[in-house]
Amino acid sequence: MTRSVAAAILVQFVRYAACGALSALVHIAVLVMLVEFFRMPSTLASAVGFACAIPVNYLLQHRFVFSRDGSHLSFFSRYLAVTLLSMGLNVVLHWLFTVVLGLYYVLGQILALGVVVLVNFAVNRYFTFGLVAGAGQARI
Repeated sequence: MTRSVAAAILVQFVRYAACGALSALVHIAVLVMLVEFFRMPSTLASAVGFACAIPVNYLLQHRFVFSRDGSHLSFFSRYLAVTLLSMGLNVVLHWLFTVVLGLYYVLGQILALGVVVLVNFAVNRYFTFGLVAGAGQARI
């Protein structure tokens, strides 16, 4: 990998992280609201928060991170498949951190998202918005 390609991937990851931070704020805000005001179990609230962040994250990734042209139907169907698997990973990790290890639910969520972000970047870069996705032109 050349330095210019590595630099471009780094810039793309920074954009991905910034968009992910906005999505994480939506996710965590919904999580806290459901736990604190509606007394929902935190693992279930985490899944609902994750679902609420999906449209925010998709739109930001499509336009700002991966800059793809083409059918939303094609990209969103791939994105949704990846995201549903990621949601499962998020729920399992949140449960592990909070129920099994006894961490505070917000800290458990932050740790779970840290793992999910790394996995999602790689899969979304290659599969959802990358060469496998086909349509349109990618920035990198």
